[in-house]
Amino acid sequence: MNVKPRFGRHFGLLCAVLVAGSLLSGCVSMPSGDSQAGAAGEALFRDGDLRAAAVAFVDAANSNRRDRNALLLRAAEAWRENGDRDAVASVIVQIDARKLSADQPLRYALLKAELALDAGDSAAAAALLEADPGRSSRDLRARYHELRGRALEPSDPLAAAAEFARLDALVDGDERRENSRRVRDVLAKLSDGRLSTEAEELAANDPLRPFAARAISARGLSLPASLRDANARRATPVRATEGGHIALLLPLTGPLRAAGIPVRDGFLAARFASGDSPADVRVMDSGETPESAVLAYQRAVADGATQVVGPLTREAVTAVLSEADLPVPVLALNRGIGPLPPGHLSFALTPEDEAAAVARLLSQRGLLRVMAVAGQDELAQRTLEAFRARHAQSEGQLVAVATLPTSGVDYRGALRDAQTAAGLPTESPRDLTLPFDPGVDAVFIAVRPEQARLLVPQLKLAGLINVPTIGTSMLHVVDDNSRQDRELDDIEFTELPWLLGDLPGLPARSKLRLQLETAGGPSARLFAFGMDAWRLLINQHMLMDADLPMSAATGELSLDAFGEARSQPIIARFRGGVARPLDSGGLLPH
Repeated sequence: MNVKPRFGRHFGLLCAVLVAGSLLSGCVSMPSGDSQAGAAGEALFRDGDLRAAAVAFVDAANSNRRDRNALLLRAAEAWRENGDRDAVASVIVQIDARKLSADQPLRYALLKAELALDAGDSAAAAALLEADPGRSSRDLRARYHELRGRALEPSDPLAAAAEFARLDALVDGDERRENSRRVRDVLAKLSDGRLSTEAEELAANDPLRPFAARAISARGLSLPASLRDANARRATPVRATEGGHIALLLPLTGPLRAAGIPVRDGFLAARFASGDSPADVRVMDSGETPESAVLAYQRAVADGATQVVGPLTREAVTAVLSEADLPVPVLALNRGIGPLPPGHLSFALTPEDEAAAVARLLSQRGLLRVMAVAGQDELAQRTLEAFRARHAQSEGQLVAVATLPTSGVDYRGALRDAQTAAGLPTESPRDLTLPFDPGVDAVFIAVRPEQARLLVPQLKLAGLINVPTIGTSMLHVVDDNSRQDRELDDIEFTELPWLLGDLPGLPARSKLRLQLETAGGPSARLFAFGMDAWRLLINQHMLMDADLPMSAATGELSLDAFGEARSQPIIARFRGGVARPLDSGGLLPH
């Protein structure tokens, strides 16, 4: 469906073309009379002269009483294609809807709903779109679900998400990816309780099921039983055929090489440690672009691969999984946009997952009033926004947010401004024996280590004494033996367990660091991710069939019924400047 400009600021990529696409495919009901003016209008429309076509349709309507309403409808559609909302409104009021037939009533309702939405009246738009489109053309059904979803979104996000999920099968390419983003964003508005409860009630064939499952898994919540049963397992992984090889698609050149190499090394290290004649692995360069990743997948298939692992970036994963023909199963090393195609898997390690783990822990501990402190760099802001969204879904309250300046060492002004704006005390009482409420239950920090070392003492000066403070792994410099982190003592953060000590069943990092540079320092997290990608690959059926997590380098590794693998990090705490794992789960009295 080729999308042309529309009237109104809300008409975007998914506002499907009715007139041009349906006309050329013979889907639009044409006037029954022999009207030269009407035929002229259709010719002008096909030629792209939309304004002239609309005028011709109006002229034909004025001279053809029998087909007047159908011709006026065509004129309104031509004005719509031309992006002239006022002209559409002036024509549509002249139409007698009672005299429309076939698909004309639906087309009329869609036009009126668009006008209502553009005017900000979503309730009126929803009322116009109550009747099911039935067996209408693909274009009409797509437009119906898109408009009805938009109309329902302000009042009933779940119903809106269901409409967008129905639209998913009716669009392709960029439109489908944009629609998947919208389903995700709408479901993000639901609280944990409502999302889980409503997902439990979804029918086995409901197109919203895979979207809901992905949203629930992304929050670190357990899938409802109805999404784990045998009927839900539409994405059960395809077993690779015997005799082939595994193709590992990673960026090995260009700026992404720094990420691809440690993932490769971790994957191969786990493969060689698994013993018992492990499968042949052939490493392939996926390049720097989504297009090169698709070509790499196609080369892997042509070379006889029976399993593909990769690519690594979200854009590349989305491109590969959007291909119509995927004859070889994929274990994608990132999350694309939208649910996975049946038979394929995805695994990712993202700051959003860490932020979600923190928010979930705070909710479990009943620490709902939170102040956040973040740096201005991209990773810090990405982490903050993920925490903000996840904490709200857990019905927590982000009381205040302080953004630290990029230069300087004095953060007291930024902290004080955020506290004052939220009505919080800005310093501790002089008599610490008296009861004192700082106005928050915990502090979440999304800052780099060098900022954190300066920040923590200033938090105490700002009145945040004895308030649990937690962050993510961006606080932790792996293999830093300088003990600079003494200032961070008692601060908790999410981390991968393999980075804090050797684990049973996994290659010892203490030995691997002597052999592979990528097993230590900043690249160690990606190395651990690569190891777990191998373990997920060879244990995928056990993980899905048993529905139980597996201890792994990145944390508790699980695989849901729709092919989404996720890893739950552990909570660590700085003690004596050293990061140590916590058995307690974190955020308990020190």
